[in-house]
Amino acid sequence: MNKERPGELKQKIKRLEISRDNLKSNNREKNKQNKKIRDRNVEIAQNRDQWRARSKELVRQKEELEQQIEAAKKETERERMRTKEERERADNLQVEIDVILKKKSRS
Repeated sequence: MNKERPGELKQKIKRLEISRDNLKSNNREKNKQNKKIRDRNVEIAQNRDQWRARSKELVRQKEELEQQIEAAKKETERERMRTKEERERADNLQVEIDVILKKKSRS
């Protein structure tokens, strides 16, 4: 076995300690970076989930509004038909009134 002097052993030990400290420091930094990345991924996932939920809500609201518009269109059409029928009825009554008045004036 190769015998080393105490000074050389101390230098070797010091180099190993420095190397170990550097590795620990690098590992700490990498762990911090990894934690930041994990936290960001969680945040992104939460934002994505919130966006999806909001999107579904907006789609539901849109469908609801479309149904309301369709119902309003149908009601408007019914009102138009009712108005048209009432006008025709009023015109018919006016014709009958005119006929009756002509008969009365002839008599």
